Amino acid sequence: TLTTRAMPDGIFVIELYSFSAQSPNLFRAALREFILSNSDKLILDLRGNPGGYLEAAIDMASWFLPPSKVVIREDFGGTKEERIYRSKGYDIFNDNLKFVILVDSGSASASEILAGALAEHGKAILVGDKTFGKGSVQELVDLTNDTSIKITVARWLTPNGVSISDKGIEPDHVVKMTP
Repeated sequence: TLTTRAMPDGIFVIELYSFSAQSPNLFRAALREFILSNSDKLILDLRGNPGGYLEAAIDMASWFLPPSKVVIREDFGGTKEERIYRSKGYDIFNDNLKFVILVDSGSASASEILAGALAEHGKAILVGDKTFGKGSVQELVDLTNDTSIKITVARWLTPNGVSISDKGIEPDHVVKMTP
């Protein structure tokens, strides 16, 4: 789910491959390892990360955001009140942190939620390629004992109200991967 490494130039890298139920605890341990490295330069690599649990993304964003800052908005298209998910406010890093998040066309769903929130709140710089654009909220509805259908019931909006589905998230610095 997650690997870490310290680079010789004082940069600490966390590679997160998915947002599983275990990801928040693994991420917390990785952040502890980063802090103990005495570095102030962090790279979170979300390239190729297809997403996963929303709660994992919210928990991870909370390490960088003060209490009640918006992490993501769930827009139901006017059929019911927008739902807002907010930071738990662990907020352990000061403004001296140099934080880059790597994204690409394989970064989707929870990856886009985390990257979008931290970029819009000015906590991280996004580098890489445009993300996938998986900003739909789906529900599984049973039709019979043997069949079900997935229905899109809402869409994810960044803290500033930008639809993730419309065009993905554009990084601050576009860097195309080459073979």
